[in-house]
Amino acid sequence: EQRVPAQLVMNKDDESSPFIRNARHILEDFRKGTAWWVQFSTIYFAAVLTYSYTNSRTSNSNVQISIMTVITLIGASPLCGTHLTTAAIGTFVGGQNIIGSTGLETLGATDINLVSYLCLLWLSLIVSWIWSYVMNSSLRILDGCAGRLGTTTFFGMNVVMLTVWGPLQVVDWNRYYYGLVHVIHVAEEDSSVQLASAWSWTEEAELAIGYVLAVLWLGVVAGATRIFHHRYVQQWHQNKSSLDSPNLSQPPAPLNNILVPVLLSLLSILVVNATQYRHAPGLYNGFAVGAYVAMASLQKIPTVFKFFTVSIVAAGWGLTLTPFFVGFAGKSGFTSMLGHVTHIAIETLIVQLRQKRRRQQQQRQRQQQQQQQSQVQPRLTESQSSQLQQEEVNIQKSPQLSQQPQQPQQLSPSHHHSRKHHKPKEAFYTKQQRRQQQRLQHQRQQLEPQKQPQQQTTPLHHRAWSAEPKAGDGVWQHPLEEDDENENHVV
Repeated sequence: EQRVPAQLVMNKDDESSPFIRNARHILEDFRKGTAWWVQFSTIYFAAVLTYSYTNSRTSNSNVQISIMTVITLIGASPLCGTHLTTAAIGTFVGGQNIIGSTGLETLGATDINLVSYLCLLWLSLIVSWIWSYVMNSSLRILDGCAGRLGTTTFFGMNVVMLTVWGPLQVVDWNRYYYGLVHVIHVAEEDSSVQLASAWSWTEEAELAIGYVLAVLWLGVVAGATRIFHHRYVQQWHQNKSSLDSPNLSQPPAPLNNILVPVLLSLLSILVVNATQYRHAPGLYNGFAVGAYVAMASLQKIPTVFKFFTVSIVAAGWGLTLTPFFVGFAGKSGFTSMLGHVTHIAIETLIVQLRQKRRRQQQQRQRQQQQQQQSQVQPRLTESQSSQLQQEEVNIQKSPQLSQQPQQPQQLSPSHHHSRKHHKPKEAFYTKQQRRQQQRLQHQRQQLEPQKQPQQQTTPLHHRAWSAEPKAGDGVWQHPLEEDDENENHVV
């Protein structure tokens, strides 16, 4: 084989014209779906499909049915991997039903005309800008939270409403509080009841219970499906790593976090629609909120029980927001986001309360231990003081014994005394007591010369004058005994 020199190899883009190069770059950007203009085009395309399907005079379909149907169609296309997220946002943009409308009580709801599509274009433009900022921001806004796509659409809807649609009277301002001035069934936005009609609390309670059950059904079932499939994929990879065999089958494909809830929601809507239940729109909204809860990241909601609790909180928010933001785009996603964020706040509060309770318990235990120690310490001090007093008494007794004068031994003339030295009998003392006695004797010897001048002079007395010895005469001792006593004193 002959190798062609690298200098002779020319780039294909250099050979083609600038028009072809630009076309290739455009197609490449469209295939990746990351460029802003591609995201805007996808959002507007999905919004036009959803809006036309919802407001067509021939179909006059429900908003949630239109949204789920368009998402399913785009998910089945080859562009599912790169364009499904932005297409879902586009369905939320086109899912609003208030452009060009003056009230839900009018038949036909809205009319499709050029102005409506221009208003839809402006809304798609604003939402695409917001979504681009959310995706490219380092703050990771609502990353992994439920209803992130719908919340983006909802904020864009409010920006357009406050800046363009409201001031130009495209949409009435009373849409913010429409349920307070008109009678709307709980969790319903597609139908309005005349003010003259009777309001039944039993019927509203029935619809509220059905709405909550619909949210729980989609949130728990779709969330559990994603969790179990994710565990299955993890188990497959663990088995492959443990067996280390290349002959294993292909790994299971991961489930799309948007398509799975949407398909289950569309299936549930079709089943309820077949029953022709008159309050079916309320159940459809519940299915939508539950589906958006199930789209949350499994890192944020890792268990089935947590999907259950988040769905309950989201259902509560859905019932609360029924009279407000009527017909706004992305309201169902915003409701699921509020449920998830509120659930996180409740969890954080519970954890803080538990930590605070543990700290209080630890403080109480420390206080109890300190009290017990404070009660034990006086007992120890009393016992120690009694021991010290006893030792002092013993020490005081030992010098008293040493201070007692030794009575002189009187020699009876009838007994013969040998000249052998007899050591005086003394009590048994410890080494410390003997040293203490020696110190006391030494101090006493030092004090005696000072006291002698102050003492009165005693008259002279000779022992020969009386048979009884007087104080100061002492007892006669042998010289050898005196030497022994001096040696003991030195020791």
